[in-house]
Amino acid sequence: MAIERKHLHLLAGLLVSFLALWISFRHVNFTLLFHLLWKGHYGWLVPILLLMNVSFFFRALFWKTTLSVVKRVSPFHLYSSIIVGYMANNILPFRGGEMVRLLYTRRIEKISSAILFSTIFLERFFDVVLLTVILFLFFLLHGASDIREKLFILGGATSTIFFSLLLLVRFRSHFIRFLLGMTGQRPETFWSRMAQTMEKLLHGLSALASPRHLLILFAMSFIVWAMSLGGCYFYLRIFDLDMHPVMMSLSLLLFTNLALVIPSSPGGIGVIQFATLYAMRIFGVRDEEALALSVIYQLVPFVFTTILGWTFIHRQHMSLFDRKNLDAGPA
Repeated sequence: MAIERKHLHLLAGLLVSFLALWISFRHVNFTLLFHLLWKGHYGWLVPILLLMNVSFFFRALFWKTTLSVVKRVSPFHLYSSIIVGYMANNILPFRGGEMVRLLYTRRIEKISSAILFSTIFLERFFDVVLLTVILFLFFLLHGASDIREKLFILGGATSTIFFSLLLLVRFRSHFIRFLLGMTGQRPETFWSRMAQTMEKLLHGLSALASPRHLLILFAMSFIVWAMSLGGCYFYLRIFDLDMHPVMMSLSLLLFTNLALVIPSSPGGIGVIQFATLYAMRIFGVRDEEALALSVIYQLVPFVFTTILGWTFIHRQHMSLFDRKNLDAGPA
């Protein structure tokens, strides 16, 4: 039954991608599209790849900071883990790369899965916080007053979750004692196992308890997204779509990242095209230009992370599709 459900989810994702592709390409002049792709100024790929690498490097430093409460880890190992995770996201459905990233790191660094899970969650949560800021910034500059109330609700919800996490980490010892107190003298009960798991998960979040670490995490997350925004600008330059450089870059970054929340086929095929089309139509860009942009915007990180990710996987003598091969290390 579990296998059938997994296949059903995969089929649903493929249908979403197929529908998004059909909507995006149904009225496109393919001759013009191929002409635009052929005539693109691909010299701008140099700064794009540079900014992409800087972004991955700062993600590795972010992860190193959150893991520093457990042990000192190699930034190169974390960089390779992040690349492997992005590569797997391009191949596996439902962002399965996050699990591959966890298993890969657990094997090379011998860190508990619960701690790795909580630190990966923390990185993604900071991504949500920064994406919310970008959302505010875009609609503030765009002058969309009718959506500001919804944005404030979103910002309030994000802030509430963030401060709740801070409180939970700050008083984690009291929370764990509460869970342990429910176990009584039966160490193998459900509550005792939950308490042990929660203790590891909260330990992985304990970087939040340090104001210095918190400031560093915000700074590095800001740099990651600033690099991504800069990359969006240079993608636009490939097709001379820099009429409104700041707003168009913000739009591309915002809507393509929001689109990845939608369950679809591996790599977000289809939803990225639809999101790019929507993001560029706001500025009067022709569909063919927007779709040419979407192809390169999706293809470049796919090729880069796939080549480098497979290199890291094989260097560690692992296999992406062999769970036993990857699944080694502390639980």
